[in-house]
Amino acid sequence: MNTAPAVCEPGIAPRSFDDAVSVIKPPRVIGRRPERARLQALMTAAAAGSGSALVIRGLAGFEKSTLLGYAADLASGWRVVRLRGVIEEASLPYSALHLLCSALGREMARLAPHQREALEIAVGLRAGAAPDRLVVCVATGRLLALAAEARPLVCLVDDVHWLDTASADVFAFVARRAAPTAMALLFADRDEAFADLPGLPLGELDYADSRELIETALPSPLDHAVVARMVAEAHGNPRALLERAAEASPGNLGGYGVATSAESSATSLAGLAPDSSLLLLLAAAEPLGDPVRLWRAADRLRITPEAAEQLESEGLVSFGTWVTLRDSRLRGIVYRQAVAATRQRVHSALAAATDPLTEPDRHAWHLAHAFADLDDDVTTQLLNVTEQAAGRGGAPAEAAFLARAAVRSADPVGRARLAIAAAESFHAAGASQAAARSLAIAVRESADAHSQARLARLHARMTFYVSRNRAAVAELVRAAEKLATAAPFLAEAARLEAIGAGLFTGHLDALRPMLAPLTDCAPGSIGPLLAGLTRLLTTGYETAAEPLKLAIRTPGAKREAGPRSRLLACLVAADLWDAEPWDKLTSTELTRARKAGARATLPYLLTHRALVEIHLGSFGSAQALVDEAGAVTRSAGTSSFPHAATLLAAWRGLDHPEMAVSGNVRSGDETQSATMALHATAVLRNGLEDHAEAAAAIRDQLDSGGTALVGWALAELVEGAARSGDRDAATAALAQLSERAGHSRTDWALGVAARSKALLESGAEAEALYREAIERLARTRIKTHLARAHLVYGEWLTARGRRADARATLRTAHEAFTRMGAMAFADRASRKLSTAGERVQPRTNGAGSPLTTQESRIAALAHEGRTNREIAVALMISARTVEYHLHKVFTKLSIASRAELHRALSEGRSK
Repeated sequence: MNTAPAVCEPGIAPRSFDDAVSVIKPPRVIGRRPERARLQALMTAAAAGSGSALVIRGLAGFEKSTLLGYAADLASGWRVVRLRGVIEEASLPYSALHLLCSALGREMARLAPHQREALEIAVGLRAGAAPDRLVVCVATGRLLALAAEARPLVCLVDDVHWLDTASADVFAFVARRAAPTAMALLFADRDEAFADLPGLPLGELDYADSRELIETALPSPLDHAVVARMVAEAHGNPRALLERAAEASPGNLGGYGVATSAESSATSLAGLAPDSSLLLLLAAAEPLGDPVRLWRAADRLRITPEAAEQLESEGLVSFGTWVTLRDSRLRGIVYRQAVAATRQRVHSALAAATDPLTEPDRHAWHLAHAFADLDDDVTTQLLNVTEQAAGRGGAPAEAAFLARAAVRSADPVGRARLAIAAAESFHAAGASQAAARSLAIAVRESADAHSQARLARLHARMTFYVSRNRAAVAELVRAAEKLATAAPFLAEAARLEAIGAGLFTGHLDALRPMLAPLTDCAPGSIGPLLAGLTRLLTTGYETAAEPLKLAIRTPGAKREAGPRSRLLACLVAADLWDAEPWDKLTSTELTRARKAGARATLPYLLTHRALVEIHLGSFGSAQALVDEAGAVTRSAGTSSFPHAATLLAAWRGLDHPEMAVSGNVRSGDETQSATMALHATAVLRNGLEDHAEAAAAIRDQLDSGGTALVGWALAELVEGAARSGDRDAATAALAQLSERAGHSRTDWALGVAARSKALLESGAEAEALYREAIERLARTRIKTHLARAHLVYGEWLTARGRRADARATLRTAHEAFTRMGAMAFADRASRKLSTAGERVQPRTNGAGSPLTTQESRIAALAHEGRTNREIAVALMISARTVEYHLHKVFTKLSIASRAELHRALSEGRSK
């Protein structure tokens, strides 16, 4: 595909979200430590003015492009130019050079006239006789040198094997002469182009790195034996590893099923001998690649070892430590093409070859596929080991066992209920198509009221998962009321799920038919969380605060203990400004969802945990969670949760595309998303001191129906209105905020309320409130609002001429905001410090590139003596991510070890 070159300038302070995305990223490369070290050394030398070139060589799928991206990540503050060879343009002379000239238009204008003319003629921008090729080469070298004058330049050229010959010759010429400039030229090639240039050959990933790559590609747990087989079949090829992970079926994640891809294979299997064909099917049906199990089963099928010879000679199967198939798709193709009776024979043999005492789950799985008849004994065996299967493969494996149990059940009622349970587990795992298939079985079989009610709830849940609108909320309400009659023990969780949907979308009117009867329930007849939320939505915050605090700080009733109920508890904790349970609940639930492979709720939990990290001032951790949430929603094809992304951008001082929905909050179906966009806009504008815009963004939206945002928004409105002269609006908002804080009674809530009230007071009363805010917030882990309390107090002191006192508290605010990466607020504190008589120097390293927020946090923790593993746990990232960022820190600070961190960081702070 022909794509225009992407030209990035990460060294310029970003002014939009898209610009900032590259500031903090997880590492693109797993393993490849020697290769990464080579690239780091090359980039360090280029930054010092000793340019060079390097050709990254490897087979297709061996991460050549990924390493180019890694180099781009290293180039913080550099000029980055990306090019790619295009097979369709390989016959057009200078077509790739045309892309380079288009990317460097300003430098083209600065070339000497004869050089510019030669380049313009070569790339078709000017008519004329064909230019001298040497002049074109020299002009290109000068063009790149001009681009590297202000900042170091890295030019990344991918798919060199598809470059047109003329452009390739020019690039090779320039690469040989890069030494005198601050320039790095990196090429990715699968052939032997530029053979005279230094090369970086890419080999196979080792077992540990291959395993980590697969595990990072899937949020669901993977059985160790399945991972080992996938690694063996991929032969260290990263792309093949990812393809195997992507093709894994729900059952296959636990080591049971076979991924039956619909793709056809070019491999002809018609010429295989009968025994070889049967052995190939056996190898495909045995998902672990266990040779002992396979040959035991083969013996039962009377297959002799000679049958393997044809398979090995034709390169279809390798029989060794692992039984591996040549093509990741071949396993599913062979299995699908076999007739049902033959597949059953194979599974029967595998069941007999599997010990029911040591591996009862795998034995039951093969046994369930060995016969087509309905058999409740087989169903019982499957159900008895479903929990064990879930332990191996999470929700996907659990769903696969339930689905198979439903198919084999002879009892129509039991079959319907098992199909519903399977559909619920498939939906939780994010396997929507598999959920729909089980749902279809359940609809066909369901006759009793219990099954009909559960079906109604599941259908409503799946509808809400796709379209979060009022109709979906109303459907959840109706389903909850059906369950109240048909299955009362499920009604509580269903009602909480409906309330959560209503709160999330703001469609609270859809909840009224359900809430009215609940207000008359006797104390104790419904769980504390449901009772508290009913009060919140019917009589208000004042009557609901105490029951809700009790609900989130004590173990919930069993009838409330469903995963969606626990998600709702996270939201309630945030609404109560109760940081401790909010932190604990989100962390616990995220760990639980990851372990279970619950892809349906994982994006929401990742987003909610990111909101916690934002308030803790851990923007790097928040960004990693936001990125993970985006990856999960994209892979599942569902709507995203932009809440944390918008707020994180705002705290960083950046615009975010999702903020544009703020004008449509009344008409949108996801009111909480839109309200968060408004809240984020207010945070951004207050940080930029556009206080009137901050107040305008949030003033009219406080009754839009969301929760967990109302108190947060009130605080922004008080500051925006007070600082823009709208005292009436500020006073009204403060009254609401103070009331909520009084009911919450947490240091977080009372500290923010004190800070907000101080903005409207004067004299000793104002100072006492500022000090109270700082004292209260200092007792919490809410770093963002503590820094803002220092900021507004310092501004107040400056306005009263107490410049020495102001400098101390403003310095505290500035350092905190800078450490977090809250750059708009940091700039605001810097300006106030200047007014108070202290000039703030931007912190830079020896090479002129600032440490990112994540790098600063990791450097500080490493300086404290923490190991990579301890830092990873503290920041909720992987140890490899820590290693990646520490390499960047060492490069930027021009140091070689942790021992030098103290000196480098001390020098940075003293500047």
